[in-house]
Amino acid sequence: MKRRAMLRLIGAGTASAGWLALPAHSTSKYPSGPIRMVVPYAAGGGIDAVARMLAQGMADVLHQPVVVDNRGGAGGMLGAEIVARAAPDGYTVLLAGNPELTITPQLQKASYSAATDFKPVVLVSQSPNVLVARPSLGGKDLREALQAARQQPGGISVGTPGNGSPQHLAVEQLRAQTGLDIVHVPYKGAGPATVAALGGEVSFALVGAPPVLPHIGSGKLVGYAVTQPERSPLAPQVPTLAEALDLKQKDDFVSWYGLLTPAQVPAEAVQALARAAFAVLQRSDTRARLAALGTDLVAMPAASFAQRMQQETRRYGEVIQRLGINKAS
Repeated sequence: MKRRAMLRLIGAGTASAGWLALPAHSTSKYPSGPIRMVVPYAAGGGIDAVARMLAQGMADVLHQPVVVDNRGGAGGMLGAEIVARAAPDGYTVLLAGNPELTITPQLQKASYSAATDFKPVVLVSQSPNVLVARPSLGGKDLREALQAARQQPGGISVGTPGNGSPQHLAVEQLRAQTGLDIVHVPYKGAGPATVAALGGEVSFALVGAPPVLPHIGSGKLVGYAVTQPERSPLAPQVPTLAEALDLKQKDDFVSWYGLLTPAQVPAEAVQALARAAFAVLQRSDTRARLAALGTDLVAMPAASFAQRMQQETRRYGEVIQRLGINKAS
């Protein structure tokens, strides 16, 4: 009897220890624990601000913490790789921009495929890219400003957030369209490129709206053009590049931010994430909150988001090939 009682006790203890060793969310309805939202850029940028707003709102809906984890490096590819290789359980997600998903993998070797290693959830928002310069450069419009820059010792130099960014491709396109001798100066992010324009290190900066809109509003920078087909509601006074230079081709180089999961995450988890994200994006104050961060609300569902990624990858690939752009350009 004593032996049988002891065996029962040992069996119960073993089963209990095995249960405790399992992840807390393994047998519970999703989500049953914190969710990590990886942002593949340093804290403080436009995408980081969008991620934190979205994470806070989703946490309220899901009743679980959504923790932003900044993993910058390799032009956004490091953070994307972390999520691509994460356990496909819905507890690690990616708030990414288009460089690491549609551009940079075409310029250097990537350890992931944006098309097969991720499952789009929602395209959150997009920001216009704005070509700016200090007022002291001179010129009431972009033509005059470019002419003024040509007279300077360094010529026409344009700072961007880095090689492989949409802004980098837009600079190369502008060079091809105008025939101007334009020097591309890559920085490690939109913030440093903006500071370079403010300090006169470069004659222009072409960056996403978040860091430059306050300086345009204060008069420290002049917005000369946006690199998209239509003017942005965030800066309606700034013409498109096609308007500013009377170009036939209407370029579309914008910065967008989207939520994705690893490809094999169960559909129920993806649906729960999508419901939570859309609950935040459909709030009456969300558009204004995003506008204050320098980005336009999009709220594009998964299927359309996936299609946009595919189309943009093809379009950027054509631009890269046609203009002979490489990582070192």
